[in-house]
Amino acid sequence: MPLAIALHGLDLPTNFYLIVFISLLLIFWRTDRSQVPLYFSNVETVGAIATLLPETDFRFVDLGCGNGHLLNRLARMRPDGQFLGVEHAPLPFLWAKLRNLGQENCQIRFGDYWCQNLDGFEVAYAFLSPAPMPRLWMKAHSEMTPGTLLISNSFPIPGIPAEQVISVPDRRMTRLYCYHPPTDKAANPAYSQAIESARPRQ
Repeated sequence: MPLAIALHGLDLPTNFYLIVFISLLLIFWRTDRSQVPLYFSNVETVGAIATLLPETDFRFVDLGCGNGHLLNRLARMRPDGQFLGVEHAPLPFLWAKLRNLGQENCQIRFGDYWCQNLDGFEVAYAFLSPAPMPRLWMKAHSEMTPGTLLISNSFPIPGIPAEQVISVPDRRMTRLYCYHPPTDKAANPAYSQAIESARPRQ
């Protein structure tokens, strides 16, 4: 609000505000619907995730890859892996796409990351927000296979104890919450509870 008041006093052209609005829309897109702000994973987080990657050939997906910084660094560190980033906001997608041009083991796709099937990926990574975590849990358990790894940056899945929590030595004291899909999902009461909480309410 203070910025809006200050700009109002400058007598700027009317289309200036339209340009600002469109620019913000292209960067953040429909945050009101996704409930996921634009977060960036820092260098320290990249290093921590690198220690969790499988020793041999693997596939890694970043759900909401932002500017592609994390994927670019991981792909360079692990040329034996295949990396995929999915981003729904136009400008971050373009940034990620340009950043990873020429990186053969890294692909960037434009679209809704909820539509990306997780089957076939050994590692799935997400830096979202508290709101969609039950839905992410439901998606991971319906599509990922036992032995695969789900990593959530900063936001744990409600009611589900993480099998491993890694503290990243950065300024914001990032934590990585690690989960493995159980072999017998029906026998896991925590899984059933998360599924129930993720269902839309009438």
